[in-house]
Amino acid sequence: MKILIVDDSVVFRSQIKAVVEGISQITEISLASNGKLALQRLETGHFDIMTLDMEMPEMNGIETLKALKSLPNCPAVIVFSAVTSRGAEATIQAMELGAIDFSPKPAQAMNLEEAQKLIRQDLAPKIIQLCQKLQRLKAGPMTSERAALNPILHMPEHINLQFEMSKQWSKVNLDFFRPAAIVIGSSTGGPAALKSVLRGVRKPLQAPIFITQHMPPIFTKSLADNLSSQLGIAVEEGRNLEVVQANKIYIAPGDYHMSLKNRGDQVTIVLDQREKRCSVRPAVDYLFESAAEIYGSKLLGIVLTGMGQDGLLGCKAIKDRKGAVIIQDEASSTVWGMPGAVFKHGAFDKMCSLVELEVVLGNQLGRVA
Repeated sequence: MKILIVDDSVVFRSQIKAVVEGISQITEISLASNGKLALQRLETGHFDIMTLDMEMPEMNGIETLKALKSLPNCPAVIVFSAVTSRGAEATIQAMELGAIDFSPKPAQAMNLEEAQKLIRQDLAPKIIQLCQKLQRLKAGPMTSERAALNPILHMPEHINLQFEMSKQWSKVNLDFFRPAAIVIGSSTGGPAALKSVLRGVRKPLQAPIFITQHMPPIFTKSLADNLSSQLGIAVEEGRNLEVVQANKIYIAPGDYHMSLKNRGDQVTIVLDQREKRCSVRPAVDYLFESAAEIYGSKLLGIVLTGMGQDGLLGCKAIKDRKGAVIIQDEASSTVWGMPGAVFKHGAFDKMCSLVELEVVLGNQLGRVA
């Protein structure tokens, strides 16, 4: 794998380079200080992956992504973005233009050593997962059928789960399923996947949708605002003790777990900062488990692309209460970690591509409980 690091800061270029040098799949590293120079590099050589800063002189990140669309073999792009309102908005726009994922710049780091540690913790795993995805694609296109036949072979390397053969859940017939609420979990590649899946949603929305997307503060607000403008439906960050309304989509705010709780005859949102679960906050499992307790057999859970296994225990909780679970297939996933973990344990009813999921979700919302 060959990588191009694009950033106007010589400090960040050197820090990313130092981290990438420790990734065994990367065989060539090149640097550029702005988008214009990056395009010149791409004219003379091929790169598999690009890390892209958003704010640069001469040609910024958004302009670069627009220019990349005209290239026959453009690299997979991971945005390296400042944790600011403007940076978050640019990042969401970048995902719409084709960026695969993003990594926040470690603005709060006390020194260069700590900044590099934060880059290694967040950016490096995403590059590794992307390398593995690209290498599998070079070996041959992945299909849902191949994934189903080889569930263990295609599990991401960092997942080490015991295969549970004893637990069996009855399958829900989705043709007759009537959800009272829908919960969605996503991570790497999630913003683009969410936009695609939610295109099938039409107002008036008669069942609430709750989303946990692994994102830091500020970014979740920008995601909610972007989805709201795109869908024409109210999409908001959940607020603590807020009473749930059927005609809204709620997103867990960055750095807060979002759970649901019954208060009398009303369902309310509960936000808290308990310890990270599956190394993340917000965690999909907390949302899914709490929703399963409230909605039981009338809950639909959807697990989209993402790294790790967050959502697995939540899907088990949904299936234990006879609810329904749909997972994204490997072929359309940026990273098949989260849906792959659920697949491996059999805690799902249907596996779909993003295009199929859009249709299925639209149909489900057309016959809510």
